[in-house]
Amino acid sequence: MTPRDVELELAAFLEGAGLELSTTTNPPTLYPGPFPTSAPPRFVCIRHTGGEGGLYLGTRRGVLSADVQVVVRGPRASYTDTRELAVRCWTALHLAPVPGYVDVRCEGAGPTYMGPDGEGGPRFAFNLTARYSA
Repeated sequence: MTPRDVELELAAFLEGAGLELSTTTNPPTLYPGPFPTSAPPRFVCIRHTGGEGGLYLGTRRGVLSADVQVVVRGPRASYTDTRELAVRCWTALHLAPVPGYVDVRCEGAGPTYMGPDGEGGPRFAFNLTARYSA
């Protein structure tokens, strides 16, 4: 069983979801994995946070579960706009038909406010589990 690059694959799905997020703009607004300190005030980050839990199917294949966290940050005084973007990301990913995945399920009823970052920008986060056959 081989783990997948869930950060990159979920970022590609989110990039194509019509949220005006991009991994290729300069600077990017969507980061698969860690983001640099030079990241713009408004961005989304997708991070793999847990190991691959799995269920062996006995056929030299199994179903693996990857735990992922999505963090949305916005500029100062943009609480409502940042929350709206976080909700749109949550909605795009919850139960999404991501190619190659059995299912993607977001936890909770939506993004959680994480307080301001060091620059005073609002941050929202939510967790999800992405299951795939390997």
